[in-house]
Amino acid sequence: MVSHSRSLYHSIGLTLLLAIETIATAVFFIVSTYITNSWGWRWWYKFFTIANGFVLLLSFFLVAETDFDRPEDATTGEVHLHFNKQGDVEKDGEQEILVRVTTAHGNVLQPERFGERTWKHDLKLVTLKPRWHLILPFYRDFLQGLCIPSMIWLLLLNGAFLGLYVFQAGTFASVLIPPPYGFSFNSLGYVQAGQIVDCLIFLPLLGYGSDFVIKALSKRNKGLFKPEYRLIGISIPATVGVVCAIIYGQSAQCAADTLKHQPTGHSWHWSAVVISYTGDFFAFLGANLVGLTYAIESFPNRAASMLAVICVGRGFISFGLSYATLPSISAIGYDGAMNVQGGIAGGLALMAIPVYLTGHKIRGLAAKWFGMGADLA
Repeated sequence: MVSHSRSLYHSIGLTLLLAIETIATAVFFIVSTYITNSWGWRWWYKFFTIANGFVLLLSFFLVAETDFDRPEDATTGEVHLHFNKQGDVEKDGEQEILVRVTTAHGNVLQPERFGERTWKHDLKLVTLKPRWHLILPFYRDFLQGLCIPSMIWLLLLNGAFLGLYVFQAGTFASVLIPPPYGFSFNSLGYVQAGQIVDCLIFLPLLGYGSDFVIKALSKRNKGLFKPEYRLIGISIPATVGVVCAIIYGQSAQCAADTLKHQPTGHSWHWSAVVISYTGDFFAFLGANLVGLTYAIESFPNRAASMLAVICVGRGFISFGLSYATLPSISAIGYDGAMNVQGGIAGGLALMAIPVYLTGHKIRGLAAKWFGMGADLA
């Protein structure tokens, strides 16, 4: 258990990162339709090559190296500092002082030992000596993460909701352009505008709403935070995702039947396709936010490898699902495919209940087997 203040920064930081990234992607998607329609695909590649080069140039001047050694006990909010007679911090010093780290503490850069932090120093291409010996331990931790039940569940959960979004992202154009909706090519870009609404309104509400619940639960628990409190936030995006998957499947199938001159006797407005597509994107962002924060807070000392487990694992799942999109539509239709994928995503979301109840035991076993998470048992 740890103080809940550190957990809130994880949530807020990831929420801002996802929001900025998604808003930029949505804007570029809208711009892309006009670029390709007016100047062709060649200029689309030229434009984004120039944009990426500009961002790379900015990163050289604005992004500073943040990699520095942190004591492992800092993840619990307590750091044991050892000092020698000269007052320098050493691992085996003669005097030990326990420092309680709070949000008011910054990073001590020790300029008397390492020199002043300057802009010239930040502009160095390489500021640290590569530690190649850490590569194998990283992959070891990655493989160990694949043996932890809660991590397997998180990557399956993220993969399932990403699969819903991938299915709809790959098919919404073929649904909206033909009759009965008849969208123009340029209009497709504005479908992505709903994702901006997700990031400006709903994603922050989810992040800050989850933090409000976590604060209340931590207060009841004598100010101590449990990573499992984070899992409560999955309920809203999961419900939205499953409902929107069903609506998308029904509306897309109705449009496909109309195009084949096989009307079913009822029709859906085009907004059913657009809103459900936007809703499932929010569901994926929500599952992603909850999954990443829960992984970081469950195993803070192995956060990098645990995040790789989720991101790499869901990437493989979505890659496989993208190949199954067209065959599934041909076999069982839009509605059948969405019902199946929505049911899988909903079932995995319900598994948050047993993970919530047994998460502390899972972390305890991970500490026993792999030496991780002992400080949060």
